[in-house]
Amino acid sequence: MKVILIVALVLLVARQFIYEPVEVHGKSMMPTFEENDRIILMKISEIEPFDMIVFKVADEKNYLKRVIGIAGDTVEIAEGTLQINGVAAEEPYLKNNRLLASQGDYGQMAEDFPAITVPAGYYFVLGDNRLNSVDSRMIGFIKKEDVIGEVMFRLSPAKQFGPVE
Repeated sequence: MKVILIVALVLLVARQFIYEPVEVHGKSMMPTFEENDRIILMKISEIEPFDMIVFKVADEKNYLKRVIGIAGDTVEIAEGTLQINGVAAEEPYLKNNRLLASQGDYGQMAEDFPAITVPAGYYFVLGDNRLNSVDSRMIGFIKKEDVIGEVMFRLSPAKQFGPVE
């Protein structure tokens, strides 16, 4: 019985401070993540550009987005191309979305967005589904303390089970 209690206690503490399972809702990260996908967040990882994070927003909802800019970065979308510090960013995760945008007569994946610099203690985030995403273009910068964790592992669907890149 002691072993079971110790294991339960360790799991509870780990869930509180180290990891958290989350279910995906919404279409803003499609096709990277679909509605009802299940993922594991790591609460203690160092966030870097292009990591995917879950964070809280003012209306008590949790959002899943990709970090595009960190403190000091200048971010803009010019002629449909994401630029970070004046350099066009490679975004291989948008391949399918670019194809869908061109087939749907959308032209470019996102409207142009003027250059802004990310302040200290904040992130600039975008959804992979740029045509259908509420992200930093609308809600502004994300405070570091509002980040719940980084997406590290996919639990479902079963065919995509494993670490997230």
